Amino acid sequence: MAKDTKKKILSLALDLFNEHGEANVTTNAIATALNISPGNLHYHFPAKKDLVTALFSEYEQEMLSLLATPPDRAAELDDVWLLLHLSFEVMGRYQFVYRDLTDLCFRYPMIHRRFLAIASVTRQTAAIMFEDLKDAGMMIANQKETHSLLDSFLLISHFWLANDRIASKSGQPQPQRAVALVMGLISPLLIPEARTQTQQLIHQYR
Repeated sequence: MAKDTKKKILSLALDLFNEHGEANVTTNAIATALNISPGNLHYHFPAKKDLVTALFSEYEQEMLSLLATPPDRAAELDDVWLLLHLSFEVMGRYQFVYRDLTDLCFRYPMIHRRFLAIASVTRQTAAIMFEDLKDAGMMIANQKETHSLLDSFLLISHFWLANDRIASKSGQPQPQRAVALVMGLISPLLIPEARTQTQQLIHQYR
């Protein structure tokens, strides 16, 4: 029973954080929405920081699991599409992390450090995939162009949700649009055949 209550608290907190922003949701509001006492909630999560950290840990585990690059084969263009889509879907599920990213990192230094570690792994994984594409003759880019691509990719990753909340009529995240943005950056660096295929997919995603 206690385990079920803990799961319900996490699930509802995630929904409320995503909808209203973590800073705007109190533990009392979560307890009221769940129809439990504040004391019951604090039994499972003594402070709001513990609740935020637990949800961030779920996000962190999902992201790091996705970013584990298979060591037995080189990445192909389809792998890039898939990893982008799955990663942006995870970000959409835990959009509270990105909703007020600067504020969240400022108020929770431990989360800030862990977020930077995830960003570092993300960059490393993307760099490996881009090198695989270059080795396969699919992408033509020098070191400066690759670094610029990686910087732009991380920038989109960190802030596409904020753009979606403004641009989308529903206010809901649309991972496919973020994928299209990143692939639009990659496309000019691809060989003609791959570029044509990518542009067609970008058009469908948009």
